[in-house]
Formats: sequence, structure tokens, C-alpha cells
Amino acid sequence: MRPLDNFITKLTQKPIFYKEFFAKMHTFKELEPVDVEDLEMLKLLGLPICKYNNYALTLETLTTPICEGKFCIVDIEANGSKPTVDAIIEIGAVMVEKGKIIGEFSSLAKTDSLPESITQLTGITLDELAFAPSLNSVLEGFRLFIRDAVFVAHNVNFDYYFISYALEQAGFGPLLNRRLDTIDLARKCIEAPKYGLSALAEHLGISFENHHRALFDAKATTEVFLHTLHHLPEEVLTVEQLIAFSRPQQQRKKKKEKQTKPDTSL
Repeated sequence: MRPLDNFITKLTQKPIFYKEFFAKMHTFKELEPVDVEDLEMLKLLGLPICKYNNYALTLETLTTPICEGKFCIVDIEANGSKPTVDAIIEIGAVMVEKGKIIGEFSSLAKTDSLPESITQLTGITLDELAFAPSLNSVLEGFRLFIRDAVFVAHNVNFDYYFISYALEQAGFGPLLNRRLDTIDLARKCIEAPKYGLSALAEHLGISFENHHRALFDAKATTEVFLHTLHHLPEEVLTVEQLIAFSRPQQQRKKKKEKQTKPDTSL
């Protein structure tokens, strides 16, 4: 997790004074090209920031009911597993707002390198990618599509940080969206033998074609996500509560019992 993410998490705990917020945001290297005092710019980067009062800022997701929330369910395909050396070759996304699917985003992205193993896995060929839009144009379109919706994915950190790094390299600034992992959420809401996407889809009777193609995986993940929303505890009401609920419970460190030496004093 980035130090930037840790700071944003503080906004879920209490409002932060403008002066303190802006001063801290100026310290993050990935935000150097960004006017961090422009709240609309931060929202365009994905942060659902809003005014708490005339002196402090907070997050909209703290008070937005789940039924009113915006969730962008995302999947990517890449020509490798490392964002710093490999490239995204496809992005697929489904937008859910107020519990309904309202839009889709799907595009291949041009690259000059594609291992045969990736072609075998995805069915995507280098010839197809040769005529695809540039990655920068795809990223720009995706940024405008997701805006400040919650970024949802199966194994979310892979997709989130891969896209965020690519956006930074393209000069568009990092992702600041709140994020949610459907693997973790499914484990809390669904009893299943396995929690991989294809296994969950089969378990739930979700029609699933073209596994390892971005939009099809995003659509299957969307069905899993919508299913989990029907099995939440009654106390999970807001978008931020949903995000917190989805996270794995941290294992509490067992406190070592202090061994007291027998008192030998007279």
C-alpha cells in the first residue's frame, strides 16, 4: 500500500482540516504534477472528496448509502505481471450505479510485445494489438469512465496498481479511487469451495464465456459483486462501511502472558 493510501484512509476516520490535508498531499511524489488544492481535480483522479464544513474535508463514501453508490468493476489483461516493465493490452469495465448496470468500457491497447503464453491464455494476438488504440488513449478514456467510482476487481490490487502506474507514466496522475476486492467480499458473504472467479461463477450459476478477456471477466465479477450485496449484515449501510467490511480481518497478535516469578522476599 502506498503512503498516499494510508493518508487517504485517515479521511475515513475523521475529517481533516484543509490546511493539514493540502500540506500533506503536497508531499507525495506521485502527486507532484497535480494541483492538489483543486478538489475537482482530485475527484477526477478518483478521490471522492467533499467539504465537511468551512474548515475540513471528508469523503462522500462515508455517508453514501450502498444503494446509491457508484462502483466500477474492472479487469485488465497484460503482457506480463510487472507494471514497471510490462504493459496493459486490454481493459474491460462495468459501471454499476444505484444497484444497476449503467455502462460498459472495453478496449484493446496497442503493444509491440506479446508472449505466446499470453496469446494462449487470452486468445489475443499481436496482429490484433497492432491496430488497437494507443495505451495512452485507452487510459484517458478509462479515466473519464471511472471518475470517482469505487474501483472493484477480483484481486483488486493487481488491476488497481497496474492501471495507476500506467496512468502516472502517461502523465494522467495516479488512481485515487476507493477500492474493493470481490475475493475478500465473497469470502464474507458466500459459502463456496473456491473463490477464484471461474469457480465462483460456476458455483453461483453465472454464465461465463471467454475467461481471461477483460470485459467478460469484468461482467462475471459484476454478477458476483451484485450477489454479495444481497448477503450483507444489516449494519453495513454505506459505501465506506462496505469497503471496510470487505477487508480481511487482521489477525490480532496474541498477547504473551507475563510469567511472574515467585516472590522470594521475606
